[in-house]
Amino acid sequence: MSGRVFFEQVIRDNLDAGRPDQVSLIFDRELRRRGPRATPGRFRTRVITSGVTPSVHIDYKNTRIKQYHKEGRALRTETTINNPGDFGIKKRLTHLPELREIGFSTNRRLLGVQRLSHNPIRAAEAFHTVHDPIITNDGTRIVGLRLGDHRAQALLQALLVFRLLPHGFLNRDLRGLLAGPLGRGPDEISAGQVSYDLRRLRAHGSITRIPRSHRYRITDIGLHHAMLITHLHTRVLQPGLAHLTDPKPPAPTALRTASRNYQHALDQLTQEAELAA
Repeated sequence: MSGRVFFEQVIRDNLDAGRPDQVSLIFDRELRRRGPRATPGRFRTRVITSGVTPSVHIDYKNTRIKQYHKEGRALRTETTINNPGDFGIKKRLTHLPELREIGFSTNRRLLGVQRLSHNPIRAAEAFHTVHDPIITNDGTRIVGLRLGDHRAQALLQALLVFRLLPHGFLNRDLRGLLAGPLGRGPDEISAGQVSYDLRRLRAHGSITRIPRSHRYRITDIGLHHAMLITHLHTRVLQPGLAHLTDPKPPAPTALRTASRNYQHALDQLTQEAELAA
């Protein structure tokens, strides 16, 4: 699964790999776009989705590169040289080692040219680190900070406030901040419940305990998670769901219109399938 996520991100970030400037880097050949000796061929990146396995195709004259995620396990790059003359090599078996070296070099240069705007595998791991429960060495299960969970959102919002405290925060400080978002009074939240929340935050790396004290400090990872997840919840999920579910919205929105059109298309397709049956 992580490999598939990685390759799909490779595709998105390298759609320009087939451009002349990129192709010349991959094949280590000079390309001429104009004049009587212009380099023949179409320079483009083709993304083909056959079934559910996407593949990237890059062409240079009669040479083809195909890259795909083989059997969900590894990134495979195949280079096929259909005309050795494209590289100034004659068509004889004695020149096979030269063609092989060109193929290997081309594959290595392609991997060098390709780039990622971010690491999707690490991003997925970071999300699961916060979202999924943790099983300790003694078998204790610590609940994750699930996206959309009311108490988890209140904890993450509190962390953003505590980031401003140079000396950290105490159990009672967290209890006071949780009361409002949870719709309860400070006296209705016990110290034991907050201790459990502190244990959750420590287990997921969001806070760390200050040595020789009962105070806690938010970590850099905790700050990043709290900022992103809180922003996503308040700025994306809540407004988006409001646009989709409000029976009488004050004004039409693009999201609501797109959702209705999509639902209408699905209903029409279902009706056509029933008639065909």
